[in-house]
Amino acid sequence: MTKSTRTMITTMFLDVGLSVVVYYAANLLGASAYVSLLAGTIVAGLRTIWVAVAQRRLDLFSSFLVLLFGLGLGLSFLTGDPRFLLAKESVTTFCAGVALVGSCALGRPLAYYAARRLAHSAGGARQREFDATAQDATLRRRWYQISLVWGVGLTADSVLRIVGVYTLPFDTAAALSQALLIVAFAGLIGWTVVTKRRFEQSVQA
Repeated sequence: MTKSTRTMITTMFLDVGLSVVVYYAANLLGASAYVSLLAGTIVAGLRTIWVAVAQRRLDLFSSFLVLLFGLGLGLSFLTGDPRFLLAKESVTTFCAGVALVGSCALGRPLAYYAARRLAHSAGGARQREFDATAQDATLRRRWYQISLVWGVGLTADSVLRIVGVYTLPFDTAAALSQALLIVAFAGLIGWTVVTKRRFEQSVQA
Protein backbone atom coordinates (compact mmCIF):
# COMPACT_ATOMS: atom_id res chain seq x y z
CA MET A 1 0.00 0.00 0.00
CA THR A 2 1.44 3.35 -1.06
CA LYS A 3 1.84 6.31 1.26
CA SER A 4 -0.81 8.31 -0.62
CA THR A 5 -3.29 5.43 -0.31
CA ARG A 6 -2.64 5.16 3.44
CA THR A 7 -3.11 8.91 3.77
CA MET A 8 -6.43 8.74 1.87
CA ILE A 9 -7.76 5.86 4.00
CA THR A 10 -6.65 7.51 7.25
CA THR A 11 -8.23 10.82 6.26
CA MET A 12 -11.49 9.17 5.22
CA PHE A 13 -11.61 7.29 8.52
CA LEU A 14 -11.17 10.52 10.47
CA ASP A 15 -13.68 12.40 8.31
CA VAL A 16 -16.36 9.69 8.26
CA GLY A 17 -15.48 6.62 10.30
CA LEU A 18 -14.70 8.50 13.48
CA SER A 19 -18.30 9.63 13.91
CA VAL A 20 -19.48 6.02 13.44
CA VAL A 21 -17.03 4.81 16.11
CA VAL A 22 -18.28 7.49 18.49
CA TYR A 23 -21.88 6.44 17.83
CA TYR A 24 -21.20 2.80 18.71
CA ALA A 25 -18.98 3.72 21.69
CA ALA A 26 -21.67 5.97 23.16
CA ASN A 27 -24.26 3.28 22.52
CA LEU A 28 -22.17 0.65 24.32
CA LEU A 29 -21.72 3.01 27.25
CA GLY A 30 -25.49 3.13 27.65
CA ALA A 31 -26.32 6.40 25.93
CA SER A 32 -29.67 6.64 24.16
CA ALA A 33 -29.82 6.35 20.38
CA TYR A 34 -30.51 10.09 20.13
CA VAL A 35 -27.51 11.04 22.29
CA SER A 36 -25.27 8.57 20.44
CA LEU A 37 -26.24 10.01 17.06
CA LEU A 38 -25.81 13.56 18.30
CA ALA A 39 -22.36 12.75 19.68
CA GLY A 40 -21.31 11.35 16.31
CA THR A 41 -22.58 14.47 14.54
CA ILE A 42 -20.67 16.81 16.86
CA VAL A 43 -17.41 14.84 16.59
CA ALA A 44 -17.64 14.90 12.78
CA GLY A 45 -18.10 18.67 12.83
CA LEU A 46 -15.22 19.26 15.25
CA ARG A 47 -12.96 17.19 13.00
CA THR A 48 -13.93 19.29 9.98
CA ILE A 49 -13.32 22.57 11.80
CA TRP A 50 -9.99 21.34 13.17
CA VAL A 51 -8.75 20.48 9.66
CA ALA A 52 -9.76 23.91 8.36
CA VAL A 53 -7.92 25.63 11.22
CA ALA A 54 -4.85 23.39 10.92
CA GLN A 55 -4.52 24.09 7.19
CA ARG A 56 -5.19 27.80 7.84
CA ARG A 57 -7.65 28.00 5.01
CA LEU A 58 -11.17 26.89 4.19
CA ASP A 59 -11.07 25.60 0.61
CA LEU A 60 -14.11 24.48 -1.38
CA PHE A 61 -14.01 20.91 -0.09
CA SER A 62 -13.56 21.94 3.54
CA SER A 63 -16.30 24.54 3.14
CA PHE A 64 -18.53 21.82 1.75
CA LEU A 65 -17.88 19.60 4.80
CA VAL A 66 -18.49 22.48 7.21
CA LEU A 67 -21.76 23.27 5.41
CA LEU A 68 -22.86 19.64 5.76
CA PHE A 69 -21.95 19.71 9.43
CA GLY A 70 -23.88 22.92 10.00
CA LEU A 71 -26.91 21.49 8.23
CA GLY A 72 -26.70 18.30 10.25
CA LEU A 73 -26.24 20.05 13.58
CA GLY A 74 -29.12 22.42 12.89
CA LEU A 75 -31.44 19.53 12.07
CA SER A 76 -30.20 17.66 15.14
CA PHE A 77 -31.57 20.31 17.48
CA LEU A 78 -34.75 20.87 15.51
CA THR A 79 -36.47 17.92 17.17
CA GLY A 80 -35.77 15.38 19.86
CA ASP A 81 -37.09 12.53 17.73
CA PRO A 82 -34.23 10.00 17.31
CA ARG A 83 -35.78 8.62 14.09
CA PHE A 84 -35.68 12.11 12.59
CA LEU A 85 -32.06 12.49 13.70
CA LEU A 86 -31.22 9.17 12.07
CA ALA A 87 -32.92 10.25 8.86
CA LYS A 88 -30.97 13.51 9.02
CA GLU A 89 -27.72 11.56 8.69
CA SER A 90 -29.03 10.01 5.49
CA VAL A 91 -30.23 13.37 4.17
CA THR A 92 -26.76 14.80 4.77
CA THR A 93 -25.23 11.92 2.80
CA PHE A 94 -27.80 12.51 0.04
CA CYS A 95 -26.79 16.19 -0.14
CA ALA A 96 -23.14 15.13 -0.37
CA GLY A 97 -23.94 12.77 -3.25
CA VAL A 98 -25.94 15.36 -5.14
CA ALA A 99 -23.21 17.97 -4.58
CA LEU A 100 -20.54 15.63 -5.95
CA VAL A 101 -22.56 14.95 -9.11
CA GLY A 102 -23.53 18.61 -9.42
CA SER A 103 -19.92 19.76 -9.08
CA CYS A 104 -19.16 17.92 -12.33
CA ALA A 105 -21.91 19.78 -14.13
CA LEU A 106 -20.43 23.04 -12.86
CA GLY A 107 -16.94 22.10 -14.04
CA ARG A 108 -15.52 22.07 -10.49
CA PRO A 109 -15.39 18.37 -9.44
CA LEU A 110 -15.21 18.11 -5.67
CA ALA A 111 -12.83 15.17 -5.97
CA TYR A 112 -10.16 17.65 -7.11
CA TYR A 113 -10.50 19.65 -3.91
CA ALA A 114 -10.51 16.46 -1.84
CA ALA A 115 -7.29 15.36 -3.58
CA ARG A 116 -5.72 18.77 -3.01
CA ARG A 117 -6.67 18.58 0.65
CA LEU A 118 -4.97 15.17 0.98
CA ALA A 119 -1.86 16.38 -0.83
CA HIS A 120 -1.55 19.52 1.28
CA SER A 121 -2.10 17.48 4.44
CA ALA A 122 0.85 15.26 3.43
CA GLY A 123 2.95 18.30 2.56
CA GLY A 124 6.47 18.19 1.13
CA ALA A 125 7.06 16.41 -2.17
CA ARG A 126 3.47 15.12 -2.31
CA GLN A 127 2.11 18.67 -2.21
CA ARG A 128 4.60 19.95 -4.78
CA GLU A 129 3.82 17.06 -7.13
CA PHE A 130 0.10 17.71 -6.87
CA ASP A 131 0.44 21.44 -7.54
CA ALA A 132 2.68 20.76 -10.53
CA THR A 133 0.21 18.38 -12.21
CA ALA A 134 -3.08 19.89 -11.03
CA GLN A 135 -4.08 21.19 -14.46
CA ASP A 136 -3.29 17.98 -16.37
CA ALA A 137 -6.27 17.03 -18.57
CA THR A 138 -5.95 13.31 -17.81
CA LEU A 139 -6.01 13.95 -14.06
CA ARG A 140 -9.01 16.23 -14.41
CA ARG A 141 -10.93 13.45 -16.17
CA ARG A 142 -10.01 11.19 -13.26
CA TRP A 143 -11.43 13.71 -10.76
CA TYR A 144 -14.64 13.90 -12.77
CA GLN A 145 -14.87 10.09 -12.74
CA ILE A 146 -14.32 9.90 -8.97
CA SER A 147 -16.85 12.65 -8.28
CA LEU A 148 -19.52 10.93 -10.36
CA VAL A 149 -18.98 7.45 -8.89
CA TRP A 150 -18.88 8.72 -5.31
CA GLY A 151 -21.88 10.96 -5.94
CA VAL A 152 -24.02 8.16 -7.34
CA GLY A 153 -22.82 5.74 -4.64
CA LEU A 154 -23.59 8.09 -1.74
CA THR A 155 -26.97 9.01 -3.20
CA ALA A 156 -27.97 5.34 -3.51
CA ASP A 157 -26.73 4.63 0.02
CA SER A 158 -28.72 7.52 1.48
CA VAL A 159 -31.94 6.44 -0.23
CA LEU A 160 -31.61 2.89 1.14
CA ARG A 161 -30.94 4.22 4.63
CA ILE A 162 -33.90 6.62 4.59
CA VAL A 163 -36.21 3.80 3.52
CA GLY A 164 -34.87 1.68 6.38
CA VAL A 165 -35.36 4.47 8.93
CA TYR A 166 -39.10 4.70 8.28
CA THR A 167 -39.89 1.03 7.58
CA LEU A 168 -37.91 -0.85 10.26
CA PRO A 169 -37.99 -0.83 14.07
CA PHE A 170 -35.80 2.04 15.29
CA ASP A 171 -33.03 -0.04 16.91
CA THR A 172 -32.75 -2.17 13.77
CA ALA A 173 -32.81 0.91 11.53
CA ALA A 174 -30.08 2.63 13.58
CA ALA A 175 -27.74 -0.37 13.42
CA LEU A 176 -28.49 -0.97 9.73
CA SER A 177 -27.96 2.68 8.85
CA GLN A 178 -24.49 2.74 10.40
CA ALA A 179 -23.64 -0.61 8.79
CA LEU A 180 -24.76 0.57 5.34
CA LEU A 181 -22.67 3.73 5.75
CA ILE A 182 -19.59 1.64 6.54
CA VAL A 183 -20.23 -0.71 3.60
CA ALA A 184 -20.80 2.20 1.20
CA PHE A 185 -17.63 4.03 2.16
CA ALA A 186 -15.57 0.82 2.27
CA GLY A 187 -16.79 -0.05 -1.22
CA LEU A 188 -16.14 3.42 -2.60
CA ILE A 189 -12.69 3.62 -1.02
CA GLY A 190 -11.86 0.15 -2.34
CA TRP A 191 -12.98 1.15 -5.84
CA THR A 192 -10.91 4.35 -5.61
CA VAL A 193 -7.77 2.48 -4.54
CA VAL A 194 -8.11 -0.22 -7.25
CA THR A 195 -8.84 2.23 -10.06
CA LYS A 196 -6.07 4.54 -8.79
CA ARG A 197 -3.52 1.79 -9.38
CA ARG A 198 -4.89 1.13 -12.87
CA PHE A 199 -4.89 4.84 -13.63
CA GLU A 200 -1.27 5.24 -12.52
CA GLN A 201 -0.23 2.23 -14.59
CA SER A 202 -1.98 3.60 -17.70
CA VAL A 203 -0.30 6.99 -17.25
CA GLN A 204 3.14 5.43 -16.86
CA ALA A 205 2.66 3.10 -19.86
